[in-house]
Amino acid sequence: MKNKLLICILLISFLNIKAQSNNTTFGLQYKPIIPSKYFNSSHVDESYGEYSFNLTPKYSNAFGMILRHKINQTFSIESGLNYIQRNYKLTIMNYQQDVNDFTFFGIRSYEIPIQLLTYVRISEFWYLNVTFGISHNVLASNIISYGEIDTFSQETKRKDGGYIALLANVGMEYRTENKGHYYIGASLHNSFREIGRIEPQYNDLNNSFNSEDEEKQFLKIPGNFITLDFRYFFAE
Repeated sequence: MKNKLLICILLISFLNIKAQSNNTTFGLQYKPIIPSKYFNSSHVDESYGEYSFNLTPKYSNAFGMILRHKINQTFSIESGLNYIQRNYKLTIMNYQQDVNDFTFFGIRSYEIPIQLLTYVRISEFWYLNVTFGISHNVLASNIISYGEIDTFSQETKRKDGGYIALLANVGMEYRTENKGHYYIGASLHNSFREIGRIEPQYNDLNNSFNSEDEEKQFLKIPGNFITLDFRYFFAE
């Protein structure tokens, strides 16, 4: 709640800033993350001895604000601040010992992107947009969650210092002079490497995994995902 309140305060603050140039516009965006395995590499299956683990992304989303500065009739630069909430389900299975449990948890992060946008006018009000760029991402904290019973838990450890991701976007924009701009598109977020590690732990007194005296095993969390993008830019 504190993180979401901080984002809301930042958005209100930017809304109150007077534009210094007619070439700069301010917008808001909402981006549901597509959970399909075909589009999302965050599905992970790992086995350690008799134990198997399955990491599945659930419905997730991102929202934030955008500043777009027009360079010329063809190119613009976009930046801003986004809050990303990625939700997961982690399942543990050991059929020989009749172990089957799961836990839900969410990873919160902040993203500062910078992108170069180019657009082509295809009709009086419609534009085709393509953007490429990078972003710096910082995970808010480490996360601990528990299964349906306390014998199973997991700790997600974030990558210190954050990580860099490649961004790519394509979409359509409907522009009006007095009512602002309306945009729909899709984006790729590619982090190149893991953004954190999950250390699952199980102990029911008879069976254990990743106990204190054992060498720690972990699951790498990929940071790649695809979103649907809904944006609104205020009139200049």
